[in-house]
Amino acid sequence: MAAAAEGAGMNWLVVLALAGGNMALKLMGVMVFVHRPIPAWLQRPVAALPLAIYPALVAAAVFGHDGGMRIDGRVLSAGAVLLLLLLLPRRNIFGLVMLLGAAVAALVHYCAR
Repeated sequence: MAAAAEGAGMNWLVVLALAGGNMALKLMGVMVFVHRPIPAWLQRPVAALPLAIYPALVAAAVFGHDGGMRIDGRVLSAGAVLLLLLLLPRRNIFGLVMLLGAAVAALVHYCAR
């Protein structure tokens, strides 16, 4: 029992460290590019990053369970998020789309009860 609690604390430490590093990188990016626009050749790849990163995170969550496959509300949530990201042409909507994906996952979890 103590080993499980110790492992859970370690996971939160890693999550907090990664979150802090992520925020530091975002802040550094804002400070570096505040007076310089992103070059034209780099704008398209940067805009496509959410579409590349999100499926990788979902695949790790779906296929990373003891070597087997676990399909639940995350798969529907991932499908909804990817569909919205592909269909909505506006920029800077990634946060809103992620919230809608979380709502889909919560709805599936609620209906599966």
